[in-house]
Amino acid sequence: MDQYDVAVIGGGVAGLSVAYFLSEHCKVIVLEREDQLAYHSSGRTAAMYIEGYENRVVQELTLAGRDFFFDPPEGFSEYPLLSPCGGLTVASKSEMRILEKYFSRWSGSCPELSLVSADETLELVPILRPEWLGGAAYDPSWKNIDVHALLMGFERGVLKNGGQIRKKSEVLKMTEYSKGWRLQVDEDWLEARVSVNATGAWANEFASTASVAPKPLTPMRRTAAIIPAPERVGAWPLVHTISESLYFRPESPGMMVCPQDETPSEPMDAFALEIDVARTIEQYQIITGHQVDQVLRSWAGLRTFAQDRKPVVGFARESQNFFWLAGQGGFGVQTAPGLGRLASSLILNRGQPNPDIDANRF
Repeated sequence: MDQYDVAVIGGGVAGLSVAYFLSEHCKVIVLEREDQLAYHSSGRTAAMYIEGYENRVVQELTLAGRDFFFDPPEGFSEYPLLSPCGGLTVASKSEMRILEKYFSRWSGSCPELSLVSADETLELVPILRPEWLGGAAYDPSWKNIDVHALLMGFERGVLKNGGQIRKKSEVLKMTEYSKGWRLQVDEDWLEARVSVNATGAWANEFASTASVAPKPLTPMRRTAAIIPAPERVGAWPLVHTISESLYFRPESPGMMVCPQDETPSEPMDAFALEIDVARTIEQYQIITGHQVDQVLRSWAGLRTFAQDRKPVVGFARESQNFFWLAGQGGFGVQTAPGLGRLASSLILNRGQPNPDIDANRF
């Protein structure tokens, strides 16, 4: 029976990131049920690097991986992980007080964030409707993340460090014993001292396989679509509404639009519903002067959140050999280096962080 120090179940960005950092120190295997890595949420995200995002815990975890994104380890990727974008948070005339609260919340820790007038906003993104627009907050520090380069870098690193990655490998049964876990993977069995639950929307289902109690995690469907670009589209920043009802940005071969929906869902291979796409187009046309006559492509993914919208990380009460790495919502990619390093430290030190990482901050 093959033996490992850690078995990471789930080959998305959560599983690959923690496996990457673990593989520098111990024998690791990643088990992915699908025939390709990052098939579900990690492969369907329009990921951004945003330091003022979601809540303070997410911000801290993002900042913990800042150096990794801006200066990756030698040989990690042939291409930069980040590219310029900028972010524009727009508000209608009736939402200006909400915008001011947003600015007050994040301006102290995001020094490049500034309030801009309606005229300045229209200079940045001319297709916005002047009769709708009240003003905006602009942060030029937002970056696009090359998700493919990040995932492939993690994968190559795991393999280079001697770790294993097995696709089309579903864990059917788990049995705890004195030294860890015995896992049935298809027709085979393997042993691992620690099992890491990085199964995304399936986190509670997988926990039941190990007789571990579920966490308050909810998978939520998010829709996105590509529409034809307006005439004379420029290098515009990502635009999102302060009401969190829409974001859009130029993306080949047109414009990507997303209604920022969060519809509770069972774990599944998510797909876009026609009504959600239609509502997206309707909202887009309310705040822009761009009339849409077709949809080039649409898709959906599941983003799994805990009730407090913070990640669920750590050893289960029922088993000090079962490690949760779940609930990374819509921030899993931007927090992957920071959270992957933190989780690997907790696993290697049996729940006690090493001197370089203070887990209590999170």
